[in-house]
Amino acid sequence: MSLKRYNPDTVCKPLAAYSQNTEVPAGARWLVTAGQVGITPDGTLLKDRDEQITQTWKNVRAVVEAAGMTCDDIVKLTIFMVADATDMMGHSRAARGEVMGGAAPGATLVYISGLADPDMIIEVDVMAAKVD
Repeated sequence: MSLKRYNPDTVCKPLAAYSQNTEVPAGARWLVTAGQVGITPDGTLLKDRDEQITQTWKNVRAVVEAAGMTCDDIVKLTIFMVADATDMMGHSRAARGEVMGGAAPGATLVYISGLADPDMIIEVDVMAAKVD
């Protein structure tokens, strides 16, 4: 058994790299992560906006891989971006595609007024499921 992704004909086709539905079979091993931000492993919050976004997506992949999973096991992403970073969406999509390859989990994007640190511009929560 595996994750089943599909886009019903009864709703709009995805506007980016995501799936409308993902079914997880019984017995799958679940992973729910804390929000990932653009901080390097040594604790440095990257100041450059492009680098911070790219690091965030690298951290998403790293926490998933640490659990013995791949980006293809990601079921749902929730992406929080500060409202003054709307111009960075194109870079975020490109970085996500580069880091996650062809993975197309469900995704929700929410623009917000701020994150835990005023210099943070993006945070991503992940739900993943591994079918053994």
